[in-house]
Amino acid sequence: MGGNSSNNNKPPSMSREVSVRFHKLEEDITCSVCLSQLTDPVSITCGHTFCKNCIVSCWDTPQLLGYRCPECRKVCPKDQLISVHRLKNLIAKVQLVMREEQAKQETPACAVPLVYTDSRGHLQLDETNVQSCFLDSDVADYPVCLICVIGEKRRGKSFLLNYIMRALSCQERGEPISFGAEDEPLCGFKWEAGTESITQGIWIWNKPFILEHNGEKMVVFVLDTEGSLDTGGSRYICLKLSALSMILSSYLIFNVNSSLKTTELDYLEMYLHVAELAGKSFELQYLQHLDILIRDWFDSEKCRREDAQSYINRETERLRKKSEYPCVLNTLRSPSVSCCLLPHPGKRLMGVSEGRLSDMDDDFRNHLQNYITDLVQGIWRHIKTDICGDKVTCAQLERKLKECVDLLQKEQYRFASPLQMFFTFENHKNMSRVEGEFRKHMDNLAPASSSPFKIVGVKPSKMRYMTSEAAAHFLSVYEESIKDDDSQDRQLLMDEMKSVLLEAEEKFNTEYSKRFKKCTIGIGCAVGGGVLSLAGGVAGAVVAGTVLAAAAAVGGTAAVLITGAVGGTVTLGAIANKKTETKR
Repeated sequence: MGGNSSNNNKPPSMSREVSVRFHKLEEDITCSVCLSQLTDPVSITCGHTFCKNCIVSCWDTPQLLGYRCPECRKVCPKDQLISVHRLKNLIAKVQLVMREEQAKQETPACAVPLVYTDSRGHLQLDETNVQSCFLDSDVADYPVCLICVIGEKRRGKSFLLNYIMRALSCQERGEPISFGAEDEPLCGFKWEAGTESITQGIWIWNKPFILEHNGEKMVVFVLDTEGSLDTGGSRYICLKLSALSMILSSYLIFNVNSSLKTTELDYLEMYLHVAELAGKSFELQYLQHLDILIRDWFDSEKCRREDAQSYINRETERLRKKSEYPCVLNTLRSPSVSCCLLPHPGKRLMGVSEGRLSDMDDDFRNHLQNYITDLVQGIWRHIKTDICGDKVTCAQLERKLKECVDLLQKEQYRFASPLQMFFTFENHKNMSRVEGEFRKHMDNLAPASSSPFKIVGVKPSKMRYMTSEAAAHFLSVYEESIKDDDSQDRQLLMDEMKSVLLEAEEKFNTEYSKRFKKCTIGIGCAVGGGVLSLAGGVAGAVVAGTVLAAAAAVGGTAAVLITGAVGGTVTLGAIANKKTETKR
């Protein structure tokens, strides 16, 4: 059943004390003329601050006794308005905090899409939801843990996450873990018993759980997926959603019905391959933790931890005799993998039910509660980390997610296999690397510290030739790094790289031309000033005529320099003549 979260899932609002302080701060940043928050604040000599437009309007008409401060009535100079930049920045920050607090009070806790498939079957990123979840000032700099469930549709993924959220709410409030009242309907991610799919793509609960442990804070998000292991859907979408699930999650739950059958093993092998390759490409830790959760286990008397371990041992031994699932076999042997067995929940829960505890069979309920309690109490061990083992913050994860989706959105990359997806990730990573090396090379051609005389020594036409040669070289370097034998994909990548280099080259040459002109005119004026100091006004005119003739003859850089010299000569000559006439 669909539903909104209970009040337990709402994030903590400002305390009363903090709210009072903010209200007082709002008064301090209010203009006493317009009675609104200060805009472009300026301070006058008495020390009071107003909006610039407000004080200018007040003093627009002449006043007989002088211009008085609207607050203290002290006479102040009209032309001494001092911009208060720090106050302007403070006001912007206060406004941001107030907007975020207002948004928290107005926006109910609910599931929102991070990634979804459009009518054409292409992945789309909901940037508004991504930013509001990961870049909120309350959480952006905190390390993050993401609990993500994947598996076939209509196997109770949303149901599981909703009970995990109840437990996380208790953790956030510092209370003992509770799963709600006996007759409390289950709210959160939409769910229904049946065969029709509810969630499409990857959805996230838009209110994070901020937990504290030993004086350290972390943020926990929960995600629900549909389509990452959809046997009736597109293989391309499955691959892409599997990669995204890996990029996001630090605690992954593989939700399986009854046992690890061939279908599940096929998709798990594909997923693990994608996870390993994509993790390398985006420099994130590969498969930090995997729970294999077997639902509707046939023997309700044997669902203990040791029973689950025995099941995994049997599966490992069975796969060891085969060769088609190497990734699954290695993963099952890893200490980062655990297994849990849950019996059938009972007919009442599978019928017309709102997910109440009272509708569950006792054995299912007990095992579910034990599983979720262990998960939530140990969640501190599963903070998202990068490939070096450093903790990843919400803001850092947001950037990784956008990088990944930017690639997956491109229609030409259909990814027939995990290896092809890896090649695409690596090729674009190399594209960024080569672009960076090319920009660094161009900066070395004309460093910011170069003297004007060094700049004028290389004409823009010559610099354009040098950058063109460099672009061709780096394009060749990139071509050698391309991973894939598909000629069509290779040409697409080369065209994209060529376009990137050309854009960087044009921008650099445009800026260099401006810099060259500025340096030549500056040197020319300096030369012109030197000529005048030696030759005087009339002689300067003679020199000017001479150098103009020379400019016409030599052209190029010298012409620009000479023209600048003439400009300096004529200008300074005029000033010198005027001074001489004044003395006379």
